[in-house]
Amino acid sequence: MWRQKNFPQSLGFLFVALGAITSSIAWMYYRPILALGILMGFALLDMVLYIVMPDVLVCYRCRTKHHDVDVSQHAAFDHELGEKYRQEKIRQEEAEQEQAKKGLTQVDTEGHT
Repeated sequence: MWRQKNFPQSLGFLFVALGAITSSIAWMYYRPILALGILMGFALLDMVLYIVMPDVLVCYRCRTKHHDVDVSQHAAFDHELGEKYRQEKIRQEEAEQEQAKKGLTQVDTEGHT
């Protein structure tokens, strides 16, 4: 399990896009102070949200989020461990597909004999 902030990634992406677009518009109208102010405002908003939002635990295997638990014993996302579980899931799905193909092949051969 790893710990992460309990904040929707899509909303975070929306904030980044909104900050980039509005500061670009201000820059287009030759308002560099306003453009930098907009970027600084979004950076401040990001910092406040980072401080305020609680942490949750997320399972590497099933991606289930666990709220209201002690997260102090868990580290942030480990890419090596995450890749291990991602590869495990891929191998499991491939094995299930192979098993389904073998099951269909047995049914076909049994039906034609």
